[in-house]
Amino acid sequence: MATIECACPPTPAGDVRHPDGDLVTLRERLDFRSSLTARNAIVVLKSEDADASPGEILAALTETYLLVGIESWTLVDARGKPVPVSKAAIRVLMEEHQESAMAIGDEADGLYNEAVIGPLVRKASSSSPPTPIGASTSATGGGSPPRKRSRPSSTSTTPMAATERMSASPAGGSSSSRS
Repeated sequence: MATIECACPPTPAGDVRHPDGDLVTLRERLDFRSSLTARNAIVVLKSEDADASPGEILAALTETYLLVGIESWTLVDARGKPVPVSKAAIRVLMEEHQESAMAIGDEADGLYNEAVIGPLVRKASSSSPPTPIGASTSATGGGSPPRKRSRPSSTSTTPMAATERMSASPAGGSSSSRS
């Protein structure tokens, strides 16, 4: 149930008919047809406008929730007679009292979103193909043949023409002397 600012025409004396606001009762849950109507609102919107944003999709859902979810209200006409709940009357409320319609819409979203959108989300997530895993970057046994090891370097045993002899210096370093 949502309480909104009185959306009724004022009394003949100009007073607000419902100073504490109007009460709008939403169905506790949507029946099959109403749930399917809400889901199909998404399909229709996307077929009419492939670039419809998520915000537009949610707005279409909320509008549908109001059209199929409002069960009763305390709205009266200028003569004080109850206004029957109908799609036409709901559309007038949405157009002429947008803030009130948004407040009712917030309540309806809380009641109906899981039942309407939840199965779609679960179906989409379970039917998504698994994310491919890239090829391993580890070395494998296949591919090009292994490289040959190079031969170990050889050491020369040929005496060198000028060799120096190293001896310790008194300062702790080394000094060289020619032999």
